[in-house]
Amino acid sequence: MPRIPDVPRKKLIEAMREFDREHLPTRAWANWEQNKAHRYAIQYKGRLYPVKRIVSMAAGVPYRSFHGGRMANNYVKKHGGPWIVPHPSQST
Repeated sequence: MPRIPDVPRKKLIEAMREFDREHLPTRAWANWEQNKAHRYAIQYKGRLYPVKRIVSMAAGVPYRSFHGGRMANNYVKKHGGPWIVPHPSQST
């Protein structure tokens, strides 16, 4: 599995803004918060974001080129802070 390039915290924040603008309005991501395949989310400024998608966008690597889960969660923690929370779909 290739290593995900290091990026500054601001790249993660920029990726979340881009996700809001360009991905959230699409059919593919419109209801991602109800998708039980997501076990964790990034919580930032009262909003939730899909961890693997944000890491992919911030680091400029293809979404399918790395594992989500622990790998993506640890990447966010290392590059930004303790934003990882259980995904809301996991509580139902």
